[in-house]
Amino acid sequence: MGRVPYMKRWLLVLIILAALGVGIGVSAKRGSKDTETTPQMADFAVTVEVANVERGAIRETARYNGSVEAYESVTIIPKVTGILKTIAFDVGDRVSKGDLIATIDDAEFAQRLEQAKANLKLSAARLERSRINLASAEREFVRNESLVRQGLAPEQQVDLARVERDAARADVDLADAEVIRARAALDEAQINFDNTRIVAPLSGFADKRRVDPGALVSPSTPLCTIVKTDPAKVVINVPESDIALLQVGRSAVVKAGAGAEHDGTIERVAPTVDAATRTTMAEIVVPNDTGALRPGMYADVVLIAREKGDALIVAEEALVRGNGQTSVLRVVDGTARASRVRLGILGEGWAEVLEGLEEGDVVIVKGQYLVDDGDRVRYSSSEEPTTEAT
Repeated sequence: MGRVPYMKRWLLVLIILAALGVGIGVSAKRGSKDTETTPQMADFAVTVEVANVERGAIRETARYNGSVEAYESVTIIPKVTGILKTIAFDVGDRVSKGDLIATIDDAEFAQRLEQAKANLKLSAARLERSRINLASAEREFVRNESLVRQGLAPEQQVDLARVERDAARADVDLADAEVIRARAALDEAQINFDNTRIVAPLSGFADKRRVDPGALVSPSTPLCTIVKTDPAKVVINVPESDIALLQVGRSAVVKAGAGAEHDGTIERVAPTVDAATRTTMAEIVVPNDTGALRPGMYADVVLIAREKGDALIVAEEALVRGNGQTSVLRVVDGTARASRVRLGILGEGWAEVLEGLEEGDVVIVKGQYLVDDGDRVRYSSSEEPTTEAT
């Protein structure tokens, strides 16, 4: 009975020694493994996307909302009252300046014209007769005046001849005034007669036909609207902070309808700022021979503030901003190197570089926030950079 605890003690010692041996072996193996992975960690590199610094065109733009309007728009209204006889167009028809638009029944106006012509002839005949009477009265006055000087006629006879002469002169003046009035009436009748034919005052397209033949029309009755759409006019309202961009002759790009871009030019700028909206109105003229721009369309307008045709440019997504500075991460021999840059024009996803980079430099455009200056990197790019980065 006394030997049993003694054997148990030796068994416990053997178990402890075996456990210690296993622990030492595992520790030795783990230490060996850690020693092997340390060089691999030292060679770890972050995968990034890169692009080359290159030379190219760049422009700075400002974008505004606008609306397309007709360059010119005229509502056709008759100048005389009458029955509309014919109308020579329909909505959408092209109209040239001087084309016949509509006619008004001219029978009554033709009659008035003929009557005015007759009245002028009558007035002219009366004037001619008055002139003849005046000539006769002047001759009679001269004859009587000679007789009085010779003592062959009394003084009263000269006075009577003078009165008849003056009356003849007044009659000529009255007849002359009647001729002037009759000629004015004839001109008016001619104008009214001519106004029964309504012609287009400008070239364009007919829009909004409002009446049909047989209707009674007057100077208060609009017949239709003619719009000139080539060129088109795009109206924008620009905040007062951007008024410096509104210079007559400045280029603009207009996108409307299906999304095609159209080149335009600022033609007019309002001289005032709207007190309610704090904006200034500007009109942009856009060639529109295809008719793609239609009055009433919404337009997206881009004004070109600055542009260069040959600038050192870098993708704007490569820029890293912070602490009031702008920098990029270049890839040099497989290592990220931070470079501060000074920029010029910014626009359309590109940035002009004035200082800090050279043409052909490879910069990180994606993943730059995952690495620091001096970190190892390897790149992937849809376009292989000209400088090898390993």
